[in-house]
Amino acid sequence: MDLRSNDKKENTQFRNELTIRFLTALLVDYEKQWYLGMIRRRTLYILIKSVEKAKHQHSLKLHWKLIVEHFRLSKWLQNLMRLDCVKWINKESNKLLFDHIFLTIELTLVAFHSTQTRMDNIRKQFPELANIGKRIWNKVYAETHLYHLTATYILLDLQQSYEACWRIHMTKRCAQMLLKYESKTITELYETGMLGHSVYSHILELIEKKSLKLEFYRVSMVHGHLKAIENPFDLLPLFRSLPNHEKTRWQTIMKAKHRWFQPNQILLEKGQRVSTAYLITRGIVECKIDTMPIYYRLGNIVGIDALFSQDFLAHDTYRVSGGLLEAYCIDGILLNQFLKDETLAPSIYREIALHVLSNKYQTRLKLNRLQLRLLVHKRAKFYWNESDISIQLKENQRLFILAGYVTHLFNGQNNKYESIQLQIFDNEVEIVLNSSTVAYSWMDEDEEFSIKDTNLTVHFPLQTYDLLSNSLLYPGYLSQVTQFPER
Repeated sequence: MDLRSNDKKENTQFRNELTIRFLTALLVDYEKQWYLGMIRRRTLYILIKSVEKAKHQHSLKLHWKLIVEHFRLSKWLQNLMRLDCVKWINKESNKLLFDHIFLTIELTLVAFHSTQTRMDNIRKQFPELANIGKRIWNKVYAETHLYHLTATYILLDLQQSYEACWRIHMTKRCAQMLLKYESKTITELYETGMLGHSVYSHILELIEKKSLKLEFYRVSMVHGHLKAIENPFDLLPLFRSLPNHEKTRWQTIMKAKHRWFQPNQILLEKGQRVSTAYLITRGIVECKIDTMPIYYRLGNIVGIDALFSQDFLAHDTYRVSGGLLEAYCIDGILLNQFLKDETLAPSIYREIALHVLSNKYQTRLKLNRLQLRLLVHKRAKFYWNESDISIQLKENQRLFILAGYVTHLFNGQNNKYESIQLQIFDNEVEIVLNSSTVAYSWMDEDEEFSIKDTNLTVHFPLQTYDLLSNSLLYPGYLSQVTQFPER
């Protein structure tokens, strides 16, 4: 008798049972949110359908996958958006895009949240599951936590990328919740005899009309306000400091490079030669290294290190994470235009340096990616367009040569260091830069500062999660199932 096989089969059954209970808890939560006026009936139907399919397969992954399918742009909308030169078509496609983003926000808000609370409540509510081993519980919890984090990242990006759309959605959400609360309060007043039947019926009719309008009718931007979805070019920090005439010139150049990418679409394959990098304006790009995901978003240019240097290949596989991605395609010609512009070049070189240091020298420097970003942005000295000047580097000072070469003067000899490389000198040295040199230098103390600094606001931060109020976004998941009256 194969005991190992029996144990494995039993563990699979336990895991499946726990997954079904968790999905059932999600379903109850979704219905509760609909009852409270937090989501529309259409959204509830999408979620119910997804949960029922996932329960048949005992799969949390399938539930998330089916939700993400609704984040995809339809072919019809994609074709309409390509005809943006026609004013009426552009107006209609913007309306449809607004509706699509609105649904994406709504689905992401309710997809995976309060994971720990829900798992703890399941453990209390179903004592028969006590026989399930801790390892199985932890596995299911880890999986739900992964989807919870992914949804949180997408949600934060939606909040920042589609600010007006987010504001409209949250206003509508709050209005529906208030109307639900008002309906309950008016009923309580009527039951105490403070309101006559005719007044009570009239007020309820007004509330119901408004609720139905919010539930089934399209919500749009108030007339006279800014458009609901901003121009993606205006979001990019790279061009914000430019004079208006320069900004207009770059906007014309970049318009032809604008592209939409669908959820989970692969941008770059690991080990491939890169001819196009991607400047992100909305959405998130994910790169998994040793099972740990790294997220890139607004302003990041994925693949720029391999585009800049033909000696490099794509460091890993980069794919769109969850939601839609809006980006500009950067080829070698456009990259050279950036690097020739005196205003843009420092920012572009900083982005290249960050990617090269992260992908090639991270273990040597013993800094994580957030710390490297802080180091490059705030601590390192930048050398560019210097004509035959000499600098003195102290003991243990780092010199990162990104482009061109430098000359090391030592005992009357000239040693040439070509790019791309990182040098750490044991003694004080004299380095001669030239017009081709692009380099960064920093001290050991700068690395220590980057390690100790906790205010890492230069990266897409996990700590900004506290900007989202859980009490506003989600109802608490109760240990007891609430009985809902008919709506």
